Amino acid sequence: MKKIVFLILVIPLIIGSCTQQEVKSPIEGTWKLIYGNWYFSDTLNYQFPGNFTIDQIKFLSKEYVAWVGQYKQDTIVTDNYGAATYTLEGDRFVENILYRSGYSPDAVKVRLLLEVRNDTLIQKWPADENWKLPEKYSTEKYIRVK
Repeated sequence: MKKIVFLILVIPLIIGSCTQQEVKSPIEGTWKLIYGNWYFSDTLNYQFPGNFTIDQIKFLSKEYVAWVGQYKQDTIVTDNYGAATYTLEGDRFVENILYRSGYSPDAVKVRLLLEVRNDTLIQKWPADENWKLPEKYSTEKYIRVK
């Protein structure tokens, strides 16, 4: 009788441990910005650390990306936040902007090349329709927080 009770308790545990969990994408999670180099034109280039300080995090779920941060340069403080849906195919990451601070609410599509190295996420943009970067492109590096 004890063996039967034991088997009745053990069999559901074995079955439960055999079910497969959905594999999480390596980009899902919370990321903190540690480096940035942004080219806006030949004469307008910002670097972090460098020209200013930034405290920014990025959240990536299965379908959405959101970011929130604050940029400081001397006495000027600027909030930076936004949200987008995204698609990822290999290293090709497309953000479909839902909202971005300081910009028109019209939908914007941004093509980025994305790379994950251990706990570091690197994104480079703007990629063109053929996924080529211009000679001078922007780069952001994040480290995984969770």
